[in-house]
Amino acid sequence: MGCGLTRRIKLEPSPIHFRLKSKELTITPGTFVKLSHDNKIKEYKEIKHLGSGSFSDVLLCEHIPTKTRRALKVVYKTSLNIYQTDKVCMLKEIQILRILDHPNIIKCFEVFEDERRYYVATEYCSGGDLFGEISQMPIFTEAKVASIVFQLLSALSYCHEKGVIHRDLKPENILVVDKANNLTIKVGDFGSSCIASSESRIKGCFGSSYYLAPEVFGPGYNEKCDIWSAGIIMYIILTGRPPYKGRDSNSIIKEILENPFQLNEENSVGLSDSAYNLLQLLLKLSPSDRITANEAIQHSWITHYRNYKGDSMKLALNSLKKFSNHSKLKEAVNIYLASQIRSYDEIKEIRKNFQMLDKDGNGKITKEELLEEYSKVMEFTQAQKVVDKIISNLDQNSDGNIDYTEFLASCGENLKRVSEENLIIAFRLFDIDGNGVITVDEIKSVLQNGQIVSNNDVWRDLLEEADSNGDGLIDLEEFIKFMRTVKF
Repeated sequence: MGCGLTRRIKLEPSPIHFRLKSKELTITPGTFVKLSHDNKIKEYKEIKHLGSGSFSDVLLCEHIPTKTRRALKVVYKTSLNIYQTDKVCMLKEIQILRILDHPNIIKCFEVFEDERRYYVATEYCSGGDLFGEISQMPIFTEAKVASIVFQLLSALSYCHEKGVIHRDLKPENILVVDKANNLTIKVGDFGSSCIASSESRIKGCFGSSYYLAPEVFGPGYNEKCDIWSAGIIMYIILTGRPPYKGRDSNSIIKEILENPFQLNEENSVGLSDSAYNLLQLLLKLSPSDRITANEAIQHSWITHYRNYKGDSMKLALNSLKKFSNHSKLKEAVNIYLASQIRSYDEIKEIRKNFQMLDKDGNGKITKEELLEEYSKVMEFTQAQKVVDKIISNLDQNSDGNIDYTEFLASCGENLKRVSEENLIIAFRLFDIDGNGVITVDEIKSVLQNGQIVSNNDVWRDLLEEADSNGDGLIDLEEFIKFMRTVKF
């Protein structure tokens, strides 16, 4: 049906159904009431204001302890409605971000609060958002669009398996990390998201009207609303045309209710047959007929453009094979360093290898996927032993798979080569009260919401691994010596 090139794009910002005007905020530690978590706000130095949402502001900040840039979302408690909070008034976005670990989902570093605000610190994506990118780039090839759509669907597959429904997918909420070759994207802004079981039906109209699935105006809907939104995003990028003629929310919603968007030969001129077929499956009017994210990843249009080649794959397999966990504390610190300090550029190749091994694109590496790769370079029985050992060593949350951060820890640089500066940064992250020593309670505070969840005896055992003088504390000298001498 076409040559695989899209048209020139002239796209208006997506009309927002509901938006509250938010005041610009400047971080000045002295202006806030006393924070929980030991005045965490003092660790952030504002660089500039990035934007405002319905109930929040987003600031670009330097995180002083790690010397890295982070996006700090400041959420005003008085602006939240019942859909953003649970029974104990905890922000749902916080709950959701804490359980997500995927290369195409924004990374949450930490969360803290004062009496009036929540603060959510996430990674900063310097490339802006997908809306800005598609507005500036005159032509997208189908190969480039397929790369973007694969990343989006992979993130959705991962979320939906965990019961997370985004509900506000749009180009403005898809952030760009790397513009080289095919764009690297991250799904962000989970402020309207919810957690629901596969059997439950949810209610509430959220998001931008262009991307709203028709069923959100009915008595209830499920995760398939995200699939519709992904289909509309794919359609807009491929054709350069919005799905509806209206320019404001009310007129667009009226069109959705009276004549919801349907793909036809007239509005899809220039698309390849395969792209047209996938769009049809993503944009079925009936949610029960609509394809799932996991099924969409396996569609021929996606698999045709996915690239499994890479010279560094052997290095990743070798790193996984050599990885062991003689020290749980060192392993946890390594994971913490990988997730908190390393930049996108440092982990770019590791991320590619993760997605090459994740053949079904669901955001995790399974035993079967590993076995397929190792069987190419060794006997099957030997491959089974190697894979069983890898899963045993790396699978900290015991789900039988290797998650993204677990993979980063195994394929990162050998800790002997980690600079003393970064080890000092890591030490300070654990030394919460800044008194120069790490206690059992501080190890527990840092790790219990991350990679390790256990009883008090385990926390004490972790401390004793590095406490060479037996005083019940870890000082900086002990910490650096421990990290440089204990081998995986």
